[in-house]
Amino acid sequence: MQTIRLILKGGIIGIANVIPGVSGGTMAVVLGIYEKLIEALGNFFTNKTRRKEYFLFLLKVFIGAGITILLFSWVMDYLLTNYQVYTYLFFIGLILGSIPSIYKSHSDMKLNIVSIFTFLIAVALILGLFFFTPEKNTGLDQGVEHQWSVQKALILIISGILSGGSMIMPGISGSFILILLGQYHYIIRSVKNLSVLPLFFLGIGIGIGIWTFAKIIDYLLKKYPKETFYFILGLVIASLIPIFPGLPAGVWEKVIALVIGLMAFFISFTLGERNSA
Repeated sequence: MQTIRLILKGGIIGIANVIPGVSGGTMAVVLGIYEKLIEALGNFFTNKTRRKEYFLFLLKVFIGAGITILLFSWVMDYLLTNYQVYTYLFFIGLILGSIPSIYKSHSDMKLNIVSIFTFLIAVALILGLFFFTPEKNTGLDQGVEHQWSVQKALILIISGILSGGSMIMPGISGSFILILLGQYHYIIRSVKNLSVLPLFFLGIGIGIGIWTFAKIIDYLLKKYPKETFYFILGLVIASLIPIFPGLPAGVWEKVIALVIGLMAFFISFTLGERNSA
C-alpha cells in the first residue's frame, strides 16, 4: 500500500512538472514527501548506509512521475499545437495564482536590502535568459524540429540542469525553464514520440541539476530562508514577461482568454491557500 501511495504521489509530481507554472517541488510539499525527497536526492551518493532505502523511495516516486509525464505529454503537445495562445494564458494564470503562496512560505518576509538584492538578481537572471537565449521567440516554442549539433546538445544539457533543479524547488516550475529557453514544446514532442537523442542529453542535465540543486536548496532554505524565497519570487514574477503571448484578435476570443486566465489563477491560488492553511 505504501508503494502504491508513493507511485501515485510521484504521478502527481510528474503531472505538475509537465505543466508550466505548477511546481513539482510545491506538490511534493503538499503531498508530505518534500523533505524526504530532498534528503534522498542530496545524500544518495554520500550516505552508503541508507542508499538502498533512498533508492527504493526514489524509484517508486520516479516510476509514478515517468508514467504521467509520458501520458500527459500527448495532451500538452495537442494544446500547444492547436491552442497555443490560450494554453500560455492558462500558464500565466497559474503563475500569478502561485505568487501569494510563495510569499507566505516563510513567516518572516519583511523586506531588507539583502532580500531586495536577491529578488532583483532573480529578475535579471530570467530577463537575461530571455533576451540572450539564441532560440528565444517571445517565450513561445514556434519551431519544434531542430538540426543536431554540439551546440544543440549543450543547450539541452544546460536546459536540463536548470529545469532539473527547478523541478525540486518549491514555487518554480521546471517546465517553465524549458519554455523560457525555447525547449518546452520540442521536449514535449520528443517525449510523445520517444525520441531518444534529445531526451538523453536533457536527461544528463536533469540528473546533474536535481542532485546539485537538492544540496544547494537544502542548505539555502536552512541558512537563508527569507532571501531564498525572495529569489524564488523574483524568478516567478519575471517569468510572466517572456511567456506572455499577447491577446487573441476577436472580442469573444479575448473574453475566452480572460476566463481561462482567471480560472487558472483561481485553481493555483486555491491550491496555495490550502497548502498554507
